[in-house]
Amino acid sequence: MEPSIHIKGKVFDLVAVQRGATTAVYKSGNEILRIGDRAKITKDLALHKKMEALGFPVARLLGEGELGGSSYFIESSLGERHLGNQFAEDVRESGVIRDASFQSLLGIVDRFGRAQLKSIVPANDFEEFSRGIHLDILCEELPDYAVAIQSRFRRCSERFAPFPFVILHGDFNPSNLYPESVIDLEDSFYGPFGLDLVTALVHINYFPDSPEYEYVARYRFTSAQSREYLEAIDSIAAGANLPRLSEIKDDFEFCRASWSLVRMHKWPKLQHFRYELFIQKFLA
Repeated sequence: MEPSIHIKGKVFDLVAVQRGATTAVYKSGNEILRIGDRAKITKDLALHKKMEALGFPVARLLGEGELGGSSYFIESSLGERHLGNQFAEDVRESGVIRDASFQSLLGIVDRFGRAQLKSIVPANDFEEFSRGIHLDILCEELPDYAVAIQSRFRRCSERFAPFPFVILHGDFNPSNLYPESVIDLEDSFYGPFGLDLVTALVHINYFPDSPEYEYVARYRFTSAQSREYLEAIDSIAAGANLPRLSEIKDDFEFCRASWSLVRMHKWPKLQHFRYELFIQKFLA
């Protein structure tokens, strides 16, 4: 990818190359450019527009077009102060996530979860869902546990039966959440309502505390915050006459963990930590 791109008189500088190296993210001031493979960008753009129309709290679209055989779209930037950074700052300064920051999380989760309930699709396709959480890749990476992984997924699928399939963000964690909006929709797919909402709580469990690892946890939720969070998402589910999400939290966490474990070869210490945690928690 080029280090910078000129579009409509603006210079966008490269920020990151996304998974598969087919698309990239650039930034110019308060604007974010996503550019790359035409099929991928077209799919991402269509989903973004659909989510906007359904009332999802997502970044505002500013433009779209073609450049040098690639497609692109531009969205508003929300800055660097996502909730993950806010939580880390709170912990550095006071030892815990401040209540105001935590309430910001509950607010965006509530808005996103209620919007998801407007995106229900007619059929629950668990095969597509399994690919969305990279279960096939996980079985390849942990072949000795493949049978156990597939068995655990079947049990999860049975417990997910009462929940409708909705648009899932795919990586709904505080580093992609802002008080007013949500970013990075490129991992979106369809799956059971509740997975994203549980993900925002359990995501941090897959980062260790020790500085010997490539990436470490920068914050933790208190027990009281975890309870309040689960009560909040149970309330969203109850409003749609759905079972309590907290009662099958571990099943949702299994699916989130599957997504988190794969393709971690560049970070072997963290990969090993996640493998061991996953095996102990779900397969032992």
